[in-house]
Amino acid sequence: MSILNLIRPPEIKVNPASTAILYNNEEITYRTINSLVNRTSYFLNEIAVKENDIVALLFSNSLEFIITLLSLWEIGAVPVPLNIKLSEKELNEQVEFLKPQLSIKEKSLSYLSLQGKSITFSLNDLPGSKNNITQKKKSTDKTALILFTSGSSDKPKAVMLSFTNLIQSALLGNKVLKQTNKDRWLASLPFYHIGGSSIVFRTLFFGASLIIPASLSNEDLKDSINHHRPTLASLVSNQLKKFVDENFVPPVELRMVLLGGGFFDTDLILKAITQGWKIAKVYGSTEIPSFVSFMNTNEVRKKPEASGKAVQPNKIIITGDGEIAVESPAVMKGFYNNDKETSSKLRDGFYYTGDIGHIDEEGYLFVEAKRNDLIITGGENVNPVEVENAVLSHKNVSDVCVIGIQDKRWGQIISAAVVLKESSKLTEDELKNFLKEKLAPFKIPKRIIFLTQLPKTELGKVLKENVKKLFT
Repeated sequence: MSILNLIRPPEIKVNPASTAILYNNEEITYRTINSLVNRTSYFLNEIAVKENDIVALLFSNSLEFIITLLSLWEIGAVPVPLNIKLSEKELNEQVEFLKPQLSIKEKSLSYLSLQGKSITFSLNDLPGSKNNITQKKKSTDKTALILFTSGSSDKPKAVMLSFTNLIQSALLGNKVLKQTNKDRWLASLPFYHIGGSSIVFRTLFFGASLIIPASLSNEDLKDSINHHRPTLASLVSNQLKKFVDENFVPPVELRMVLLGGGFFDTDLILKAITQGWKIAKVYGSTEIPSFVSFMNTNEVRKKPEASGKAVQPNKIIITGDGEIAVESPAVMKGFYNNDKETSSKLRDGFYYTGDIGHIDEEGYLFVEAKRNDLIITGGENVNPVEVENAVLSHKNVSDVCVIGIQDKRWGQIISAAVVLKESSKLTEDELKNFLKEKLAPFKIPKRIIFLTQLPKTELGKVLKENVKKLFT
């Protein structure tokens, strides 16, 4: 893979005969990957994909995705992986925003009707030719990848990441991950999210092996863990919860599991550690790929609610009004086709995250809430996470989402969507009376609805806009 060879530091040596990817019970070497990339980049070049073209990718986690991604990098085009779990309407909205020169779909998504030019692609379609395209030295400051943020409170934004961003993220992360070419990463997150794409990049960058499960279901993840014995993985809390609830004990080879993706149930984390999960907590986002703070398992035991310390030379500060801001060589170039949002978020060398938090006397970061989620009711600022934790402390509650609903009198009223444990009963008045012992009166939800489950993304992130619709 000449593109990765060009951007790797000389001290990182990769054996072409070593295993790059384990997929569909096959071991695919770096030499084979290089050959497939040469053929695919030639094929794409022949159908007029050229340098700086924006190309939308619609793939599940697969070998085809990785080969297509690397081939576009060979050409100098800019891949944009899209979330294939979105509706056709939502995908077309993103395509309309991007106006890509081409969209490439895996065969199973051939039914999708997308705006503009699109093709379906499979490695079986490749011609036998192994011609190489003319390789040019590429600036590491050019845009390497565009990823849409998940966007919980407004429309998603498209984040532009340069090769420098990706390289710095990998190098900075390796200060704590300490990867070698003997490591085996579990591809446990979707490649169209920053968590998944970071796994792909750091694995191939350091010459390790990538394990791609048949799917991202917990059953298939368990099968891959048991069969291939990964040494590193990255999970979000709902994945971890399923493993813990099933008393699944990880193999001893799994030396570190990064846990990111939002706010955490500290009881779940501590229970996972007692079951043998070597949890390391991280804080990051698409805009600061993929993490800028870190804490190991021993630190998590001591401060389970923290999100770690800044990985040097990253710098994390708290502004006067409590916002978390980050200075890092990994911070994004900016938002695609959105200069206003870019200039709002990137100021004086810092990225302003929109998250609210604090740093304790030992330098540990605590993330308390997202600024956009804060509820202003009757002139009082209310952190929804505080209210959610109070609701969750009731023995009959299994899940909750607290949001602010617009109100002419109060500005916003605190509203809670509550999921009860199986066979449990609880009324709105009973819950409000329970909360009187735990919260100030103005923090107690004025509206409460009971659901069988909260609307969530596949990574367990609550779709707050969907929750809001339930109150209207």
